[in-house]
Amino acid sequence: MTLASFLRLGFYFVRQLVMRLFGRSAGLKKFQANYANDRLLPLSPSERAALPDFSRCIACGMCDAAFTGYARVNRAEFRGPSDLPLSYSRNLPDFDSLTRYVSNLKEGDLDVLEQVCPARIPFKRLVVFVETHAAALGAPPGEHLAVATGIATERRSAKV
Repeated sequence: MTLASFLRLGFYFVRQLVMRLFGRSAGLKKFQANYANDRLLPLSPSERAALPDFSRCIACGMCDAAFTGYARVNRAEFRGPSDLPLSYSRNLPDFDSLTRYVSNLKEGDLDVLEQVCPARIPFKRLVVFVETHAAALGAPPGEHLAVATGIATERRSAKV
């Protein structure tokens, strides 16, 4: 290591320490500026903690077999409830395209789905999570499910 590279490394190290102490209060603003074009929204701590619960699906098909609302839905848009935890909920920038899909799930069905799921996917919380982020991306709000399930999220009560 040459003296010039050692001095350069030292300079950037000291600069990083000073920035941490005095200038890094704009992390959320930088995140929003960097990822606005990608349509990624910041997640609250409780939402980050819930993400592993939403993605525990093992594709067993129990929720598809227990879903009683197939007669009420358009099968071209809705293959089954397992699609929500398996794939649709894992694409954060596209939540606004899920409002029609999520509207096919009814409150009574969500209780049944949570009871039969061996992986214990919290379908009610997942639906509210998707609808909350869809609304933040500009989709029409789906308040009927949030009210019916009695679940409120941090994003509804406090702005991020």
